[in-house]
Amino acid sequence: MELEKIKENDLLGKGVMGQPEVPGISAKEMQAAVEQIVREVAIPKINEVIEYIIEKVATQKDLEKLLIDAGSVSSVFGRAGAVKAQKGDYTPEMVGAAKEKHAFEHAKNGKDPVLPKDIGAAEDEHAHGNITAEGKIGDTNGMVLMTGLLGKIEAKSKQEAGFVLPPVKKEINGSFTAEDNTVYYGNGISDFIFVCDAGKTAECRGIFTFETPGTIDMRGFDFIEDPEEIKNAEAGSRWEFDLAEGCLIIRKRSE
Repeated sequence: MELEKIKENDLLGKGVMGQPEVPGISAKEMQAAVEQIVREVAIPKINEVIEYIIEKVATQKDLEKLLIDAGSVSSVFGRAGAVKAQKGDYTPEMVGAAKEKHAFEHAKNGKDPVLPKDIGAAEDEHAHGNITAEGKIGDTNGMVLMTGLLGKIEAKSKQEAGFVLPPVKKEINGSFTAEDNTVYYGNGISDFIFVCDAGKTAECRGIFTFETPGTIDMRGFDFIEDPEEIKNAEAGSRWEFDLAEGCLIIRKRSE
């Protein structure tokens, strides 16, 4: 049996195209005309093809048996039939892929290291403005963190930050230089050598008593009130002083 294509002649006079412009036929006859080409032309040809395949073409089972009988491979990766590749059938290198575990190659000291800049990450050692990689802002203890120009974090002393701090208390042991925000105390001192701070910015005060006045010296002040009176201080007398912007007021306290 030889297969032939459907020709134009096979369709002549068939179906709806074979009817006159006004068919003049019943509904049943029109239904038959619509399906005529399928039923009388197409289906018979399809059946011919099926019969030809059954008669002339081997089935898939026949082909598999033929390959086995000819000594061909009967299985792939230990599996028979239409084998599909599974994980483990091939190594990554066999198909040009990266190893499943190859992080060591891209590590810092690997043969193909991935640098932070390659993936948009920060370097191991980096700073954020004034904040170092170690998390420091400066090297001074006891500073206050606050925002400065354009909101940048800065470390400032409590005084610079505007904190009102209680004064520091210090004992007078003769010679001393004025320090800011300090209260001085002294009992039974003999030498009173009071030096103004270099910048003349310190503000401080104090109270003390003399034992037997010896050296009395006040240096570096822009103005001193009652300097003569203290130079004539008596043993056991009690005094107080106030310093602001280089101007010193010193006076005897009544008992």
